[in-house]
Amino acid sequence: MERTATQSNGSKKQNHGQSFQPVFDSRKRKIPGLWRRGNRYYAQLRVDLGNGQTAPRRLPLNAINLDEAKGELERKRTERRDGKLPRTGFRPKFEDFASEYLASSILTQKKDRTQTSERQAIKRWIRHLGGVPLDKISVPIIHSFREKRLRKGTSPRTVNLDTIALRNVLKYARDRELIERLPEVRQLKVSPPPRRELLRKEQIIALVEEATNPKLKNGPLFRFYLRFLLMTGAREQETLFIRWADVDFQRQTVTIGKNGVSKNGRERDVDFSPQLAALLDQMAAQRPPDTSWLFPSPQRGVKDEHAKTLRETLKVIRTKVGLPNVGFHDLRHYFASGCVMAGLDYMTIASWLGHSDGGILVGKVYGHLAETHKKAAAQKLKFLEDAPA
Repeated sequence: MERTATQSNGSKKQNHGQSFQPVFDSRKRKIPGLWRRGNRYYAQLRVDLGNGQTAPRRLPLNAINLDEAKGELERKRTERRDGKLPRTGFRPKFEDFASEYLASSILTQKKDRTQTSERQAIKRWIRHLGGVPLDKISVPIIHSFREKRLRKGTSPRTVNLDTIALRNVLKYARDRELIERLPEVRQLKVSPPPRRELLRKEQIIALVEEATNPKLKNGPLFRFYLRFLLMTGAREQETLFIRWADVDFQRQTVTIGKNGVSKNGRERDVDFSPQLAALLDQMAAQRPPDTSWLFPSPQRGVKDEHAKTLRETLKVIRTKVGLPNVGFHDLRHYFASGCVMAGLDYMTIASWLGHSDGGILVGKVYGHLAETHKKAAAQKLKFLEDAPA
């Protein structure tokens, strides 16, 4: 909550979120040396200027709550007593500071997949920037890295993600007052991907039937998985984290995204359709007794683990049926388009898909309908039925 200061004329002057504010304890007593700006805590200490003099400086703390901030403040005071605080004006090399960012709570609080992607990108930047001081990282240096990546065939979208990872490190450095501003680098233009052709019913049947091949590894598990994706619109990875405890046969719902594993970190309920209810009844009847997961790992042994991925099985099957480019996300498109063609309202479809825009994306992206459906719909239109020809 932002604090306000009362002016002499009785009016209130609103402090901006980016201004430094003193921090108070639970008894409303000011904590000496502890400040806050926005969501970040800072320690104010007198530090060595390197010329025999000292001056007060605010140092950002790696803390997300008051207790952590007080502990970090004491740690900084100990570092000052031991002469371990960096000198004012000292700019660490990128490779050294990047390692500090990789260990910070700024990164470790992000989703695992985001952390993995960002760590890989930062390692590439370390190889390129290495011993360059933070304040010497310029736009031309960044452009040279991006051009090198593009020449190797890396997509503009991936290069943009690399640039975002670098920007996150430099923002962390700016918050610690190691640099004044960020290099102004524009994102590369990315062409929108071509709209994928909607799967046809007979193609999906071919995929399911090929999975019945007794020689296919993980065939029964894959058939259940394929049909579940088709009937719920769930994403590939979030589906693997669904437990039987998330299936409520009484309420006729399955909860997707428990414990923040969905793309947006929020859980959602998908209501049973008659076919989904039948599928889950069949899966429950064949459920292995030693697992709590809808899709348990075939290699789990004595451990209760969910399957990590079924992509290898998909690659085998789609090649056999002549659909080499089909992905699991195509089933999400089919589900959403099927809902639209069934006349369901966009808000309901969006809630099942986990969208928070009230259905805008459903109409924009997932509402591309089958050609036969559009032709049939056009035949139902009637205008001025009684008017002369």
